[in-house]
Amino acid sequence: DWGGGMAWREGNLVKWRKGLEEDEMQELCKSLPLPYVAHFRIPSCGDDSMEMCHPFPIHAEASTALKGSTKGMVLFHNGHWKDWSYWAMQSTVVRGLKIPADGRWTDSRAMAWMAAHYGIGFLDLVDQKIIAFGPTEIKVYGSPWYDVSNILVSNKL
Repeated sequence: DWGGGMAWREGNLVKWRKGLEEDEMQELCKSLPLPYVAHFRIPSCGDDSMEMCHPFPIHAEASTALKGSTKGMVLFHNGHWKDWSYWAMQSTVVRGLKIPADGRWTDSRAMAWMAAHYGIGFLDLVDQKIIAFGPTEIKVYGSPWYDVSNILVSNKL
């Protein structure tokens, strides 16, 4: 199973939806203002529930909500950060951070949660393909990224 997620700007907010089917994403792609991010998830870490689709808000709760808005950034990720649970546990022990009790976890949710606590620069250290999409900026991490017909993609599949 796969699912999709999208984020776009409306005024000074970033809005997102996830757990989308292919036809829903195609319709949104036709109607959303540029720039936006579309992400198709093939589960490699965590389960294949709709809540595990991206994006995750870069926030202390890193909510798994299927839709929402934020004045901050949301995170999309392609790849697998194999040591994510170790580093999340270290964050709870060393810094005394509380892990939100609601929802399941994946490497991508952990990245958003840790970036909220450690700062967006934390994502430079993860060595993964990540997009942090905000109301005024887009930060791209990792490599390689490809330009396909003026669309930035994380892989050519």
